[in-house]
Amino acid sequence: MTNKITDISIIIPCYNVEDYIADCLNSLINQSCLPKEIICIDDGSTDNTLLILQQYASKLSYIKIVQQSNLGVSVARNKGIEIASGNYILFIDSDDIININLFDEFATILNIEPNLDFFYFDYTSFQDSKAHLKSSQFSPTKPKFFKSGLDLFSYLLEKKNYSGVVWRYIFNQKLFNEKFIGKNHEDHLVSLSIISKAKATYYLKNKDAYFHRVRSSSLSMQNIDYLYTNTLKNVLNKCITNIIELPLSEIAKRNYILVMNATYLESVLKSNKLQSKKEKENLIQELGLLKLLIRIYIDNKPNIFRNIPYILKFIKNYPCPMSTKQALLKCVITKQHPCLNIKSKFKQYSSLNKF
Repeated sequence: MTNKITDISIIIPCYNVEDYIADCLNSLINQSCLPKEIICIDDGSTDNTLLILQQYASKLSYIKIVQQSNLGVSVARNKGIEIASGNYILFIDSDDIININLFDEFATILNIEPNLDFFYFDYTSFQDSKAHLKSSQFSPTKPKFFKSGLDLFSYLLEKKNYSGVVWRYIFNQKLFNEKFIGKNHEDHLVSLSIISKAKATYYLKNKDAYFHRVRSSSLSMQNIDYLYTNTLKNVLNKCITNIIELPLSEIAKRNYILVMNATYLESVLKSNKLQSKKEKENLIQELGLLKLLIRIYIDNKPNIFRNIPYILKFIKNYPCPMSTKQALLKCVITKQHPCLNIKSKFKQYSSLNKF
């Protein structure tokens, strides 16, 4: 029996993933509806990654290998786009796995909406370990079609379910006109460009669609340097400037700005950027305040008696002076940031330029 084929080009940057790439490829070649092609860009691996790729490609003609000399994931993704022949694109991290019914679900939705531009799906994270293929059928749910990417974008931001990573969606290749630049954080600007230009979109609300591996050796789990945080600051500043100008709901804009500011502060706190004890104390206070606002206004958890244990746990994880503890407890009670009017002045707020 011949598998159905859907018009998707899969692009996988690969670097030293000999322990994981087989899991990833197996989840693709066992799809109930196969992709048109799988483009693997080996980024100068020094282990057996390339050998494993060649073994798969020797058996399956739709697996293509491109080699480059450790130029980074951005260059790899751009190169993949240049040679992709499918009308639709999906970027995949080389250590992740995909539900083997995902592309069949995409093909079904594409049959319903032939002009589909953007197919967004939920995911589940799992720890650094071997994983089994996931073959669960997607539960029947009311289809979530949106007339535009901006409508979907507002919906996702209001539900606090937008992350900006490029492996969470299949998109029409014609939407790709913001190339990946740099080695870190390139997802944010590219995703923003694609979703804001999309017309017909669909949201698959199912966490069994994609499985994202969290590795202890990944960059997010290691010490972060100054260049990393500075690049993140520049990217998020551009994104926030663009977000403010887009025709999104005020709630969506507020949620994006608060979450991205908190994301930046968490990265700085993990980095070697902080120069003094006082600066670190100020950052911890600012992060705590933002996390409280996110919990109260985005997660819709305003209960004072439940937020007190939440902030006490935060204080335990991030030791801080009495003045910071008092400011955080005051925020729990008043539901207000001392320097930010959450209802009307959030667009002017930026912790990115404070630290």
